Amino acid sequence: MKKILFISSILGIISLILPTYFLTELKQYESPLFPIIATAVNGISIWAIILLVISGFSISLFSNIEGWKIGLSTMALFPIMSILEMIVDTSSHNLFPLEFIFYAVLAIPSILGAYIAKGLIAFVTTKS
Repeated sequence: MKKILFISSILGIISLILPTYFLTELKQYESPLFPIIATAVNGISIWAIILLVISGFSISLFSNIEGWKIGLSTMALFPIMSILEMIVDTSSHNLFPLEFIFYAVLAIPSILGAYIAKGLIAFVTTKS
């Protein structure tokens, strides 16, 4: 279970970072440790939301972990990275409580994807 949740966390990061490579019009943000994460979070796109749904869906298809755990795990590393940046540069992340709420909201697409997969599995198994 821990391995799957770790993979889910990595998929969450990939889901937000990947669109920054093909959406070239995004403004690049500065950050003490993780500028690509700052760009991905500040330039969130519909593509990132879609990838989060796909991440939650795919993890849920191959595991029996509850959907809310999968969703929260996709965003679990972002607060950790924010805390690390606050340690390095105390002037960064001055609105961090709101940022953590934003990360919780960003977990919703993955939770939705996970529960869609669970519903699909239940539908297919009851039909056969």
